[in-house]
Amino acid sequence: MQHPDFDEFKQCYRAAQYEHALTLIDRLITKFPQSGALRWHQFNCLEKLERFAEIPAVLEVVQQRMPDYVPALLKRVVYADCYIDQQAPLHADDDYAQDAQSADVRKAREKRDVIQREIEQRNISDLRRIIGLADTVNASTSLSVAQLAQAQFLLANALGYSESGQVSEENLAEAHRLIDQAILLCPQHLEYRLARADATRSRALVVSENQSIDAEPSAEIVSTLSGVRYKRADLEAAVEDYQYCWERGKSAGHAMKLASTLHDLGCYDQALNVYDSALAQMPEDAPQREYFIERRKLSENKGAGEREQMAQLMLSGLDNGGKDRSLQDSMAMQAMLGAAQAIRDGASVSDAIAAHISDDPDTMQAMNIARQILNVAHEPPPELLEVDAGDYPAYQRKYCQKIQKAADRIGMIKIADAEAMGLFNVLGQHVMLRLFRDESGEIGLASFTMKPKWPGLIAFLVMFLTGKWKQHQMIECVTTFDDGAMITTQPQSISPFEYGGKIIQNKLPLNVGVAELVVAHQQSIANYVKANPSAQSIRVSDLAGVEARWVAGQELKAAYRESINYISDQELRGMLGAHYERFAEKIREQIKVMTAYS
Repeated sequence: MQHPDFDEFKQCYRAAQYEHALTLIDRLITKFPQSGALRWHQFNCLEKLERFAEIPAVLEVVQQRMPDYVPALLKRVVYADCYIDQQAPLHADDDYAQDAQSADVRKAREKRDVIQREIEQRNISDLRRIIGLADTVNASTSLSVAQLAQAQFLLANALGYSESGQVSEENLAEAHRLIDQAILLCPQHLEYRLARADATRSRALVVSENQSIDAEPSAEIVSTLSGVRYKRADLEAAVEDYQYCWERGKSAGHAMKLASTLHDLGCYDQALNVYDSALAQMPEDAPQREYFIERRKLSENKGAGEREQMAQLMLSGLDNGGKDRSLQDSMAMQAMLGAAQAIRDGASVSDAIAAHISDDPDTMQAMNIARQILNVAHEPPPELLEVDAGDYPAYQRKYCQKIQKAADRIGMIKIADAEAMGLFNVLGQHVMLRLFRDESGEIGLASFTMKPKWPGLIAFLVMFLTGKWKQHQMIECVTTFDDGAMITTQPQSISPFEYGGKIIQNKLPLNVGVAELVVAHQQSIANYVKANPSAQSIRVSDLAGVEARWVAGQELKAAYRESINYISDQELRGMLGAHYERFAEKIREQIKVMTAYS
């Protein structure tokens, strides 16, 4: 016969009355202090109540009393961050700048790094121990299939990610095997399938320092219109898992990943079918509907939609309003028309340019850089879409979470996690932005981090030419005014571009903290209002407002870029560094040709 308090506890827990259920369990623990089972029920109540700070201590007691209790071991891994925060909290003055601002902050960070590594190793040990129990014949520690699969999945994540960023090939290979094993055990678990698909798609990217843009195509390699190269077998494997997730989960995110991968494989009709199925189940007023429709257009007519879009972009700077052209200008236009037609016929952008512009490697490189400079002036609209942070890489989530903690501390309000879908083709990867505002909506704050992947990104060119190849992090404050002015405040970055005119650009030291950044931005606003008393700042409180402010900023930047012929000599020197003499004049010439009639 069970204790009456326990009977009442079960009733309360089933009725979601977790506060009262916890009171009953605490009372039972005073009567039966050695019971590990009661401590486990205590943990369940704390978890439901989201009292995460209390979880580590309770889980440790459960582990001591029931050392082989698999659910508790799994939860200890899941709540590893709670252990880290408890054992090595961040210093109160830590503003998440890249370098510590004081000896106390440095000491706290060093301790946290040590604890984090210890917890990582403890997690790996716990998970290997759980997996080992599967081979142990012991009825008291029976391991369900679902628990074994979860342990394999969590171990794959632990092996495939390290705070230091250093992951061995051996660990990556084991992580891939473990995800495969987890899926074999639980083939209907979509989280496992989606993780494998994302990892496989990332692994498909071909990165080669000696990659030639006119390299011979092969059956094993897929080259997209933008020049990104993938291993075909890996993309096809990712499609299988994305297809499984889409058919069973019916999530718009699954559909987009599947359709995009099919498009990259050249399976345009299949991509169209996925887009159509997703649109058929999507409400007419769904915020992502227009984005799906625009993406669908790229796959129409066997991919001709994307090729036509790229060809039109190439030709957009050649309209001279019907005026006569010199022989030299006519030759330049014919070359561009030829390149555009090659793209329509199916050539990649890089192949089309190589065939119709120049055979000289330096000239080709100069042309690519010139085009990226023009892209800064003619950046496509952001097309911001609210997203789920869980769909993005851990390094992006961790950085944005660090910024959010600092932003919360000074009263900034989170607007949304979003992706600038319109910039995906420029960036070559999905990048999550975490967007904030101050209480009035006058100041917008954005944070993101990314790892450059391919030469279409201007940041890649800067990093490559100057020897700076690393993860890029950015925080930026922005305010716009009804007189057309814009103030932007950010740390020094890899970008060499400066602005003037209606754009007030403040660049602070690289390691500036969030609070210091906002204070500097507020002072800049005050200075501008004092000098322009009739100017009113534009208030933004939602994602649509952020989109409108971003587009207004793009228009201002485009006008300024055009007013200085797109790049100043100082900017070009900063971009090219030691390569200035080799490329500068060629780049200027290419910019002149590309913008001759714009």
